Amino acid sequence: MSSSRFGTFPRSTNASPQAYKGLAVGLMLLSALLAVITFGHIVALAHRETLLDVGVFRDAGRAFLDGAPLYGEDFPTRSGFAFIYPPFAALLFVPLTTTPEFAMDIIWSLSIIGCVFLILGMACHRMGLRPWWMWAAGLTGFAMSFDPIYMNLHYGQINIFLILLVAMDVLGYTPKPIRGLGIGVAAGIKITPAAYAVIFLVRKDWWSVARAAGFFLLTVAIGFAVRPGASKYFWTEEFFATDRGGAPGYPPNQGLSGLLVRGGLDADTVASFSPLILLIFAALSIYIAYRLEQHGRRVESLLVVVLGIAIGGPFAVSHHWAGVVLVLPVILAVKEHGMRLLLMLFAGAIIAPAYNLYVEQDSYHFSWPLWLNGNLIGITGLGIMVAYFVLVTWFLDTPNIKKASPPVTS
Repeated sequence: MSSSRFGTFPRSTNASPQAYKGLAVGLMLLSALLAVITFGHIVALAHRETLLDVGVFRDAGRAFLDGAPLYGEDFPTRSGFAFIYPPFAALLFVPLTTTPEFAMDIIWSLSIIGCVFLILGMACHRMGLRPWWMWAAGLTGFAMSFDPIYMNLHYGQINIFLILLVAMDVLGYTPKPIRGLGIGVAAGIKITPAAYAVIFLVRKDWWSVARAAGFFLLTVAIGFAVRPGASKYFWTEEFFATDRGGAPGYPPNQGLSGLLVRGGLDADTVASFSPLILLIFAALSIYIAYRLEQHGRRVESLLVVVLGIAIGGPFAVSHHWAGVVLVLPVILAVKEHGMRLLLMLFAGAIIAPAYNLYVEQDSYHFSWPLWLNGNLIGITGLGIMVAYFVLVTWFLDTPNIKKASPPVTS
């Protein structure tokens, strides 16, 4: 690390303290401008009542209070959308019913921005960017331009809250005696975050794996205690419904399944080998994360797993990619200049929703350059995965693990 009166920053970037100070101040000013724009946009979205997802969460909270069904045609939805989360999540959504909807939408949106700041703050702190709060504030403003964050704001989505819980765990900001709480609770709300426990596995942090599993099972038990019938239905039927998200060809699905269908493959064919794709990306993510963890590169390890889940999963529309905000501090602190350039390219790709170039339809034929332009998020994300695979396989030595990757204790 290098240091100055301004703070500390990674030596590998070869930048002067003055340059870093100027960059940080510039990011702060940009963040302030984008904060004003974003707040105005939040008010407009709330006024137009476009936050459909948090509206469904509110409906679920009300149904929980009223004893109404949480699933099926009798679920009291105002938007027509179904509730697809466990009863434990409905319990957590009860507080959403206590405020007027307009105020709830504003509070939810501001909470999303707060989550982005906290995630970036933890990442900046772990990567040695000082003062971390200034970098996090500046990068939060820039992150508002990312399409995954915009879509979380636009629909009132929950994904960034789940990434916050995961990041607290794997970056070491959950107290050690209860580490695993974040992943366990996040998985109890939406099962996907359970996959992040692989980071504990590659660290051989067996106690955190066990605690994550235990906290997850606790959320299931709470669900059965408060809504036994709904819990039985969810975990025996709704949980196994694989078509809840949508068709893989849906343009905002930038996972590999979407890329293949829009490349001309039949959707049913792609669905048939989706489990194989999932296994391949799970293995790839575990291997890359293991090698990065050996070198103490924890934020990059988390970023790779975020990408692996989004690309390798059967369905990952833009707002499911919320964890890619981690790319911003990684760009500033990554050790390899070539990797920095690739990450900057990826950051540029997730600013513009190029998938809107596609018209949603039942089947697609390969069309160049539409396929390249309309799938930029998925293609560049896949490129980052490949680049990290090459990096950890051929350019990183195997270190003394005890020295290079000490346990996170704070």
